[in-house]
Amino acid sequence: MPGILDQPLLETPIAVLDFETTGLSPGWDRALELAIVRLDPGEPPRLVFDTLIHPGRPVAASFIHGITDADVANAPPFSHIAGDVVRALSGCVVAAYNAAFDMRFLRYELGESGFRQMPPYFCAMYLRPMLGLGRRCGLAQACQAHEIDLAQHHTAATDTLATAALVRLGWQQLPGLGLMTFADLARRRRYRFIQTWRADPLHREEALHLPACHRLCSRYARTVTPLPRGSWRAVPRQVQG
Repeated sequence: MPGILDQPLLETPIAVLDFETTGLSPGWDRALELAIVRLDPGEPPRLVFDTLIHPGRPVAASFIHGITDADVANAPPFSHIAGDVVRALSGCVVAAYNAAFDMRFLRYELGESGFRQMPPYFCAMYLRPMLGLGRRCGLAQACQAHEIDLAQHHTAATDTLATAALVRLGWQQLPGLGLMTFADLARRRRYRFIQTWRADPLHREEALHLPACHRLCSRYARTVTPLPRGSWRAVPRQVQG
């Protein structure tokens, strides 16, 4: 069977991501910030990628995420980080809290760099009803329901770490529900994102022709743990909002 359907859930790496953007429409709107947390089996969550992104247009929606034109003035454009993004996602099933939003921006931004392949993914917002953890709701409500810290909502790193905690909580339910593989999980609910599970995860080799950025621009206070042989370093910046 192609893709990840036969893969064991508890043995598959997960990469959780979150975008902050200038608006809701990829192309017209652009990415402003991206963070990625890896959940590798048997290891604690690792924030492996976190940077502000220069959108190539004026910043908008600052009232939501607190990012301004001054904050992204020296940030790399997405074309300069595309290779790092693919490497951070390599070998993983991708998760996002509102995957319909985040994956559309991932597809557009990677596509602008000439990278067309998309990884299998799932939506953590729909994972809650899928596993009987509660109704579909916003990230802040889900974190409150499960006593997960979300101190700086709409900062990509904190939203990603909170989503990763929710995914780990969901994964703890799998043995009790008798769910072993992604095919087992697919039979629980027929959500649209399950169609992507027939795709294979991305591979590091596919990013060889894409650039690697040597200096990222993070507004998150904690340390970013790069992947082995990572070619970038995060430079913390404090941004209000």
